[in-house]
Amino acid sequence: MLTIGEVAKKVGINIGAIRFYERKGLLEPAARNEQNNRLYTDNDLNWLIFIKCLRETGMSVEDIKTYYDKVNEGTSTLPERIQLIEDQKEKLLQDIAEKEAQLVHLEEKLKRYYRGENY
Repeated sequence: MLTIGEVAKKVGINIGAIRFYERKGLLEPAARNEQNNRLYTDNDLNWLIFIKCLRETGMSVEDIKTYYDKVNEGTSTLPERIQLIEDQKEKLLQDIAEKEAQLVHLEEKLKRYYRGENY
């Protein structure tokens, strides 16, 4: 079992985020030790790593909650979960394409500046 501080460090998020995810129902309430400190399992750790990944791709907390609820409903929801992940993957690919286009634009601007052009 891991403390909230250990989990936060391993996942790379702050303690407040973990508490927030618990309050929003994205994470089962943690077990508690004798000192009433939260304790997390490896499964909790892995789920938080995935939440972080989804958030970094731009998925909303509400959509993550929907996904989490579907997971808890069982394998009958696999098609819906696949669709949620596929949709997020497509959004991410669009974001990457936009960033690549922005990068090209910046590189072109730098080339002009290196040639001594003023625009």
